[in-house]
Amino acid sequence: MTINTKNFINKRLAFVSSYFSSAIIINTIVSCFVVFSGINHSPSQGKFNWFLVLTLISLLRIANHIYVRNSNNLKYHLYFLGVLMTGVTWAVYPILFFEQMVMQEKFVSLVVFSSLAGGGVNVLASDIRSSISYITCLLVPFSVLLLLQPISDENVLGVLGLVLWFILCFVTATRTAKDVKSSINNELKLDQFIENLENDVQLRTEQVILLEQKDNLTKLFNRGSFVSNVELDLANTNNDIKAILFLDMDDFKLINDKFGHDFGDFVLAQTGKRLVDTQTQGDFIACRWGGDEFIFYSRNSTEDALYDCVFRLVKTLTKTVSMDSYQVNPSFKVGLYFTRENFELQEAIKYADVAMYEGKKNRNEISVFDERMHESLKREEILRSSIKECVEKGDFHLCYQPIVDITTNDITTFEVLLRWQFNDEFIPPSEFIDIAERYGKINMLGGFVLEQAIASLSKLNAINSGIGLSINVSVLQLESHNFLGLLTGFLSKYAVKPKNVHLEITETVMIKNLPYLSKVITEIKNTGVRISIDDFGTGFSSISVLKELSVDYIKIDKSYIDNICECSKDKSIVSAVTNMSHMIGCQVIAEGVENTEQLKVLKSFYIDKYQGFLFSKPVKFDQALKLIN
Repeated sequence: MTINTKNFINKRLAFVSSYFSSAIIINTIVSCFVVFSGINHSPSQGKFNWFLVLTLISLLRIANHIYVRNSNNLKYHLYFLGVLMTGVTWAVYPILFFEQMVMQEKFVSLVVFSSLAGGGVNVLASDIRSSISYITCLLVPFSVLLLLQPISDENVLGVLGLVLWFILCFVTATRTAKDVKSSINNELKLDQFIENLENDVQLRTEQVILLEQKDNLTKLFNRGSFVSNVELDLANTNNDIKAILFLDMDDFKLINDKFGHDFGDFVLAQTGKRLVDTQTQGDFIACRWGGDEFIFYSRNSTEDALYDCVFRLVKTLTKTVSMDSYQVNPSFKVGLYFTRENFELQEAIKYADVAMYEGKKNRNEISVFDERMHESLKREEILRSSIKECVEKGDFHLCYQPIVDITTNDITTFEVLLRWQFNDEFIPPSEFIDIAERYGKINMLGGFVLEQAIASLSKLNAINSGIGLSINVSVLQLESHNFLGLLTGFLSKYAVKPKNVHLEITETVMIKNLPYLSKVITEIKNTGVRISIDDFGTGFSSISVLKELSVDYIKIDKSYIDNICECSKDKSIVSAVTNMSHMIGCQVIAEGVENTEQLKVLKSFYIDKYQGFLFSKPVKFDQALKLIN
C-alpha cells in the first residue's frame, strides 16, 4: 500500500502540534527557573535580556502554531525553525554566563539542560532533524566549554554531557523517531484501508442503486425509478405542457430472428444510449418499459416545442445502427399523450399506449391520444370488464355455419362462430376477440366456446354420427400448457369422437411461435382431432410446414373468392393452392362463397368443400339441427 507523502507530513505535523503546548509551557517554566531562581549569580539585566529573546521566539512559535494553516506546506518547516532558534538561544546561555557560574551552578545548569534535552527526545520525536538539532544545541556547547576548563571536575561534567548527547541523539532520539515514523505509517495504512473500504462500499452501494434504478442493458431508468422521478417532477411542475410518449420498435422480433439476439440487444442498447443523450439535454425522463418498448416524459412550454421534441427524438432514434457487418434502421410507432393539467401517471401511460396501438393499426408513425380514442378506450374498458359476467349470464352464444361437400352439397361440418349480444348491441367478434386477447380473457372465453361446441357436437352426432364441428382456436389458447388436457377432458366428458372435432388455426399465427406450436399441433393430432388452417393466403405458411404437421384442411380466405370470377390472378392462386394441397394430402375448403358463378369456378378446380351465404348464413343450434335433418 503506497503512503502519500503529503499525508505523512500532515500526520507528523499533527503529532508535533499535539505536544506543542506542553513544550512551550515546559520551556517557559525552565527558563524562568534558570533566570529567576538564583542558581546563577550573573547580572540580572543580562539574564533578563536573554529571557526576553527566548520569550520572543516562543511567541513567534505560538503565532506560527495558531495562525499558519495546517494546509500550508511551510508550517512543518516553520516548526523546525522555531525549535532550532529555541535551541540556539539555550546554547547561548552558558556561553554568556559561564564565567559567573560556580561549580555547583554549572552542575545544576547541566542537569537542567540534560532534562530539557531528554524531554525534547519525546516531544520532537516525529522530526529527527528538530530532535537532534535541539539536543545538540542544549548539550554540546555547554559540554565543550566544560571540557576546555582546567578543573578536572568540570571536565568530567563535560564528558558526561557529551556522552548523554551521544546517547540521546544516536540511540534514544533515532529509535524514538523510528518508532513514531512506524506508528504514523501504520496509522496511515489503517486510514488508507478504511478509505479504500469506504470507497468500495460506496462503489458497491452505487452499483446496487444502479441495479435498483436502471435497466442493465440500456442504462435507462427502470419502471419503478421512472415512475418516482416523473411523479416528483409533476409535484413541482408549473403550467408547462407535460407529455408521455410510448415508443414501440417495429418488427424487433424479425431483427432478432435475422441477425441474432446479440445484435438485437445491441440495437436496444443503442436506443437506450440515444435516449440517455437526449435526456441530458433538457427536461426529459426516459425509461425502458419492457422488451422493445420505451417511455419518454417531457415538459415543454408550447405545443410547437413539444412536437419539435418528438420529431427530433424520432429522427435520432431511427438513425442507422451498425455492428460488425450488420446494420438496421430502427423504426418506431409513437403514442403521444399531453396536457397542461397534472395527470395520474399510470393513466397517462395507458393513454399513450392506446395512441401507439392505434398508430400500429393505421400505420401512423406518431399518433396523438384524442377524444375519439378516449371514447373508444371507455368502451373497451366496459367491454373488457363485462366479458366474464356476460359469459356467466349467457349473453355469449354460438352460431353454426355449414361446410358442405362441393360435389354432393351435403353438410359435412359446421364452423362454430361466437356471438355477443351486449345491452341490445351486437358486438363484432373482431372487436371482442381482440380485447379478450389483449386483456388475458381469451383462455376463459376460448374454454367456454370449446366446451359448448363439443357439448353441442354430441347432440349433432346423435342425429348424424359423421357430422364434424370446426372450432376456432387462438394462439394464446394453444400456448397455454393446460389446453391439451382441457380438450381431451371435454372429448371424454361428452363422449365425442375426436375425428369429428376440427380445430381451426389462423395461418398468420403459424409464423409467430412455430417450433412450440408444431409440438402442440402434433400432440393434438395424436388424439385424433383434425387440424384446419384458416384464412390461408393471408400469412406466410410453407407447404413443407403444412406437410410436416399433417394438416387435414386448408381453408382459402374469402378475399381470394370474392373476385375469382373476374380476376385471373385469384383464379391462378386458388387453383395452385388446391393442386399443392391435394399433393400433400390436404383437403381444401373455400370460404365466403356467395353465388353460383363462384361455385362453378371452384368446382372446376376440384375444391373439396365450401361454406358461405350461398348455402347458408350462420344459424343458431336449433336451426342447425333442422339443416342436417
